[in-house]
Amino acid sequence: MNAVSSSRKSDAQWSQWASWLRDKGLTGIARWFLDAGEPLRVLGVQALYFGQPFLGGEHISSVVSFLEDEERVKSFAAFLEEADS
Repeated sequence: MNAVSSSRKSDAQWSQWASWLRDKGLTGIARWFLDAGEPLRVLGVQALYFGQPFLGGEHISSVVSFLEDEERVKSFAAFLEEADS
């Protein structure tokens, strides 16, 4: 997969995530969590790894992969902020 198609996939996925967060009223909490920094993300990733069998495998794997990449986390936090304004 090249960088452009990967970027488009991320944009589509981010739009879905942002929409889901907005529908559930969790945008503010998600932005806080993403901005809180590495220590909370590490704990969150560990909790998701632990809960993966109960929460749904592939979707959670995607979220975990995302949370482990600091640059993607910063970019998504900015995306949420823009989408929220």
